[in-house]
Amino acid sequence: MEFGAFKKPSEDKHQEADATDYIVEGAEEGKEVLNRVKKEAVIHGDNVIYGVYDNSDKGLSVRLNDFFIDRSKVDLKDKSYFFHMLAVMVDAGIPVVGAVKSLATRTKNRRFMRVLNTIAHVCEEGSNLADSMSRFEDVFEEAELGIVRSGEETGRLHTMLFKLSEQLDRRHDLYMKLWGAAVYPIAVLSVLVLVTTGMLVWIFPTLLSLLQEGGASSADLPFATRILIGLQNAVVNFWWLILVVIAGIYGLFAMYRGSSYGAVRWDYAKLKMPIVGGLMRRVFVLRFVSMLGILIEAGLPVIKVLRITGNSLSNRIYKLKVQEIIEEVRIGGKISASIKDSEFLFPSEVSQMLGIGEASASVAKVSDKISDQYQREIDNSLRKLTSVFEP
Repeated sequence: MEFGAFKKPSEDKHQEADATDYIVEGAEEGKEVLNRVKKEAVIHGDNVIYGVYDNSDKGLSVRLNDFFIDRSKVDLKDKSYFFHMLAVMVDAGIPVVGAVKSLATRTKNRRFMRVLNTIAHVCEEGSNLADSMSRFEDVFEEAELGIVRSGEETGRLHTMLFKLSEQLDRRHDLYMKLWGAAVYPIAVLSVLVLVTTGMLVWIFPTLLSLLQEGGASSADLPFATRILIGLQNAVVNFWWLILVVIAGIYGLFAMYRGSSYGAVRWDYAKLKMPIVGGLMRRVFVLRFVSMLGILIEAGLPVIKVLRITGNSLSNRIYKLKVQEIIEEVRIGGKISASIKDSEFLFPSEVSQMLGIGEASASVAKVSDKISDQYQREIDNSLRKLTSVFEP
């Protein structure tokens, strides 16, 4: 046969083939294992719909499990994925109710699954998506509801959902970077405390007994060693008192921080901390301008945008400043002019760029540029902060 010629299968071989032939080699045995895998791969959905159907008639173990599920949190990653996939499905022409139902079966968060099932049920009864989401204030923030509602009213739901998903993705990445930068020093300090305590409780007494057996008296020991002996006696004999004092100090601090007087001053103290304070101020500026840009692009009124943005900030000093901005904007002032007198909170370049955006009616676009710049600055600061703690 010539090279490259096609050889036609003989009819005899086709006649010899029977029902036991397999297309895939090695697939002759093990169908019972495949059936077992199929059963294991089945993901049972959650049919709980808040206000319509629950598990109150089930056993104690089921109700106890529901207690913990209904009090669990929905993180930013779950919401970001939901909004992104919802935007993709709505853009593809899938109805909102069908898209939400489909996404409810794909999430691994049982709490979020129940929330989405309830949202789909409420939408089927005639409510829009934003109103259905507003039933869950502990899951969806006011800013997210405002963006979704604006998208529904303007007919650009998928566009606003894409932007919202991107915003949540950035927040989640920033949170993970901040947490990653904090883990290293916390771990080092924790190990240091444990090692020091272990040495005082178990190792140092052995060394002290050796000194005493050698005839060394307390007066002969160096001053630093005598201090260490006193510290060891305190840890061994009065550990309970130390714990009580620590708990008392923490309780007093918690009371101070929980009061209106102490909360503001503690938030100000955090902004003044060396190294960390500057990083925190950048994070709050990033949060402010990013929320400002996406909410203005959503078409919301400026006063409402500022109110939602102020509520999204956790620091009370920034909340007070945003409230002052609202009062000035209400009487005809500009955002850029309102933040110009607070360079500690908002650097001068922020007010200048926002002023350009207000003059050219492009606040949303300018806010995005400021957000990108501050995101890069925060990333660089986190890398430097980590490198400082490593030695």
